[in-house]
Amino acid sequence: MGRKGFTLLEVLIAITLLGITFVWLLKSANQSIDMASRAKFVTTSTLLAQQRVAEVTGEKAVHSGNGEGDFGKDFPGYRYTEEIEPTPLEGYYKYTLTIRWGEKGSLETDFIAFLSSR
Repeated sequence: MGRKGFTLLEVLIAITLLGITFVWLLKSANQSIDMASRAKFVTTSTLLAQQRVAEVTGEKAVHSGNGEGDFGKDFPGYRYTEEIEPTPLEGYYKYTLTIRWGEKGSLETDFIAFLSSR
């Protein structure tokens, strides 16, 4: 006599394998979304840092100090803090720019440049 259909054990094994595969696919999708948002942050923050350094070096005189702000309505959620401090070389300053994005600054990157007051 031939066997027709599946046993309960075979069905349970198949459902378990499908469940494991589905969970793995969801995890992969979440990782992809996270990596894409981090890549967007790195690209955008690099361009914003270049813009901010150009603004600071375009000022008539570079001077020591701290500052903070945002990048306007075109880049919501992006905030920066900056610190300009003198170096042992006269006329040169160390410029540290930290850019944050996300809830409570969940993503953050630092940029360091050396500027001349001339």
